[in-house]
Amino acid sequence: MSDITQFDVLLINVYLLAIFTNLIKTKTIIHLYRFFKLLVVVLIVVAIIEMVREQIVWHEALIKGLPIIPLFVVTVQTEFVLILKKLGFKGGHLFSNTIEDTVKIELIKSVDFLSSKRIGALITFEKTNSLDEYISTAYPINAQLNHELLSTIFFPSTPLHDGAVIVRMSNIVCAGAYFPPTERLDIPKTFGSRHRAAIGISEITDSLTIVVSEETGKISVAVDGYLDHDISKEALLLYLEKHLQS
Repeated sequence: MSDITQFDVLLINVYLLAIFTNLIKTKTIIHLYRFFKLLVVVLIVVAIIEMVREQIVWHEALIKGLPIIPLFVVTVQTEFVLILKKLGFKGGHLFSNTIEDTVKIELIKSVDFLSSKRIGALITFEKTNSLDEYISTAYPINAQLNHELLSTIFFPSTPLHDGAVIVRMSNIVCAGAYFPPTERLDIPKTFGSRHRAAIGISEITDSLTIVVSEETGKISVAVDGYLDHDISKEALLLYLEKHLQS
C-alpha cells in the first residue's frame, strides 16, 4: 500500500472520471457534460504537476497512464479536431465531393417540397473529410440522389426520417445517420436537435449540411461551424455551387 503514490491516485481518478464522462454523454444536459470534461482536463494537469513534484520520469508516467490516453482522446475529441482545423490540418479522402447540375435540381426540388409541407430533414454532403464513422452505423441506401427518394426518406411515417441522409458525390450513401450535437452554449433554444446536429458535424468535418425545420419549414445550411438560418432556394443554390462544385 505504501508503494501507491499521490500520482497513482490521481491517475485512477482521471481514469474513472473519464469513463463516467463518456457514459453520461448522451444521458445528461450539455452543460453538465462539459463540466465533467473540464474536470478530466484539470485532473490531468494536476497529475502532471504531481508527477514533476514526485520526480517521476516521463516513460514511467506514460506506462502508468497508458490506459487513460485513449479514454482522454475520446473525451476531448471534439476540441482536438477543432484545434487541428484551426491549425489548417485537413484529413480524409483524396477526392472533393462535387455534384452535377441535374442533381442540384433534384435536391432543390426535394428541399422545396419538404419545406412547403413542414417535413423535417437533415441532409449532409461529405467533402474531403470522411464520414465513414457515421455511415457505418446508419442504414445503407447507395442510390442516385433524386427528389422522390430523398423526400420519401423524410416522411414522418418512415423509420429513417429522424436521422440524417449522407450524400457522397451524387449518391445517397445512407439514411438514419446520427451526428454529435454541437456543445456551443450560444445556440438559440429555438433550434432543435437537427440544427444542433448539423452545426456539430460541421464543426468537426468540412461537410455541408442542409436542415429543414419541421416546426416552421425554414431552410438552413451549416458549414464550418456556422449555421445560416432561414435562407431562400436561391441562397441554397449558391451554397451548393460554392462548396460542392469542382
